[in-house]
Amino acid sequence: MSKHHRYSKHTPQLVVSAPEHFILQAVNRAERAGGKLGYKIAKKELKNAQHEGHELSEQQTDELLQAAERAGAAAALAAARRVLGKSVHGRQDIYPGENSEHKTPRPELTEPTPLSHGMGQHVLTVKRVEHLSSEMIRVIAGADRLAGFRPNGKADQYVKVYFADRELGLTAPYDLKALRHRLPREQVPRSRSYTIRWVDRSAEELAIDFVVHGDRGYGGSWAAKVLPGDPLVISDPRGKFTPSSKAGNYLFAADEAGIPAVSVALSMLRADAQGIALLEVAGAASEFKIEHPAGIELRWLHRDGLRPGTSDLLPPALLALGQPSPGTNVMAHAERSTAKAISNITAQWGLNKKYVHVSSYWTLRR
Repeated sequence: MSKHHRYSKHTPQLVVSAPEHFILQAVNRAERAGGKLGYKIAKKELKNAQHEGHELSEQQTDELLQAAERAGAAAALAAARRVLGKSVHGRQDIYPGENSEHKTPRPELTEPTPLSHGMGQHVLTVKRVEHLSSEMIRVIAGADRLAGFRPNGKADQYVKVYFADRELGLTAPYDLKALRHRLPREQVPRSRSYTIRWVDRSAEELAIDFVVHGDRGYGGSWAAKVLPGDPLVISDPRGKFTPSSKAGNYLFAADEAGIPAVSVALSMLRADAQGIALLEVAGAASEFKIEHPAGIELRWLHRDGLRPGTSDLLPPALLALGQPSPGTNVMAHAERSTAKAISNITAQWGLNKKYVHVSSYWTLRR
């Protein structure tokens, strides 16, 4: 059974006939594919707009991508209903005809079906919380079969985490479309993207590292207050980068937001891997243990009182390393302006583009 139709304790069980199951499965897959395509197209257009000097805030970007994903899913769902409606019309084994004494109602395809894992969301339960440093909190959550969540195996694998005001008593998974109609905008659950730090299938657990900066940000403030037993609501994973096993040298650069993805990449390297990881944090108290090959040097860069996103540490440190060898694999995740500066540096190096992955993980709001 596909991940979209796996039963969980968070969804009611439903027994359907084989033909009906096929229809529901086909509709769910079409809706899912349409959502992915809408998201992909919108992301490409946003990237083009950035090259032309047009930029949106993090919230605007997130809302636009979600709207495009919903629109793509809705269009695909409508198309699937039209096609399947024609294909099953008059099929006596599925739906008896109008003259039949015992009419079987057709399944309603306009609403999410109980066979779905819940509007693209997986609901896990927080098991424990670990404080890695003064600014980094690891939240470990689990569920039977991970509530249908399937990791994609990428180093930068990330999910959307949905945050709801616990005072409202909302039940996950969240029907965001319905909630937008009946709640003020500020009360609708928000989502932010976070890297999956690790997945343990045997223990049916996964971990996400959150950066905490006081009460700023949905994720950090949530992680600072979360307790075992609270829900962790996440989307399906996305991500595209995995370090090459054939690279002769590795170069990493990240601030706190990008360190979890770099940490995952480090865990994927060969035992004899060579390279350098430049990691920007607030200060010495913000450093924490990261498993890595002995041949990878971790260099911690301290902001010493500067706010995240306002320092100029990573680009100069990268330049100071000099021209890397042609077979170098580069991974850099940081604030948008820092990521742009790093991207300009790597472009001058003339490395193979498929071995270079630079991503802006967040945007400083001035």
